[in-house]
Amino acid sequence: MIKVIFALLAYILLSVNSNAKGVEAGTDITNIATLEYQIGGVSHSMSSNSVVDRVDQLIDVNLVWQDTAAILVESGETNRVLTYKITNTGNGKDKFTLTNSNDPSSNFNINNPRIFSDSNNNGIYDGGDLLVSEMWLEADGTSLLFLISDIPTATYANGNQSKNILEAISATGGSGATGTIHSGAGIDGVDAIDSFNGGRSHAVGTYEINLVGVKLTKSASTNTSDVFTGTIITYTILVTLEGVGNVETLVVNDTIPAGTSYVAGSLRLDGVSLSDSGDSDVGNFVSNEIAVNLGNASQTATIPYAKTVTFQVRID
Repeated sequence: MIKVIFALLAYILLSVNSNAKGVEAGTDITNIATLEYQIGGVSHSMSSNSVVDRVDQLIDVNLVWQDTAAILVESGETNRVLTYKITNTGNGKDKFTLTNSNDPSSNFNINNPRIFSDSNNNGIYDGGDLLVSEMWLEADGTSLLFLISDIPTATYANGNQSKNILEAISATGGSGATGTIHSGAGIDGVDAIDSFNGGRSHAVGTYEINLVGVKLTKSASTNTSDVFTGTIITYTILVTLEGVGNVETLVVNDTIPAGTSYVAGSLRLDGVSLSDSGDSDVGNFVSNEIAVNLGNASQTATIPYAKTVTFQVRID
């Protein structure tokens, strides 16, 4: 057993692969030597006794925040999601305790934090996910974790942040000190050894207050002074932001009014023609409705945001 412990300690110090389980904990490594010789020209051979070493359990875990940027939130919002990924980087099945806390450098603390596992493995938080405080993972096993929180109702400054720590600690070891040996605590009673992260890992995910608002202004003009059958109405929709910040996935939709018909090919964004079909550009006309996908928008104190959508209808 001593030789296996030394081998695992060497693995801890020399390995550069943070997600490779190696030989499974509890595996027997058996070695038998063979001796060949001759007596009077006659060949003989013999085998030694077998030497068996059982591989000890290497314990470690890696936790990484998955969102590409701070999650934008507003005062009083509920069930906002931060996404993390947990990986068992040890060489045996292990159970990990999951906790969350608030980083002291935060501008505000969240309410009602809950941790869910991606139980249905679809990559998003939904009703199929389970509330967890601990979880088992096979060696090299991974899972997404969702920290679900409510944003307190309060007065914030734009850009205020709440930094939230999710931590995973091995229930087998998890001392936090590399090389710590837990005698007999591993699979099948083998020793367990805390690896690079000492059997524990944490990651920080961030909510950020976003005070920007969206304003939609619509106007209409006609090609005739009197309005009658055949008159063309041009609708103009101006999209602007109020305040400083970011807005995600802006989409302008407008249903063609009853008693009118859409003028094919009249859809435009900032004066540039958009096709009516759902192709590579951002506009389309489907089921008597125009839609223009403006995507993400941002506004600073010196760079305003404004987009103009126009289209035409003919009075029937």
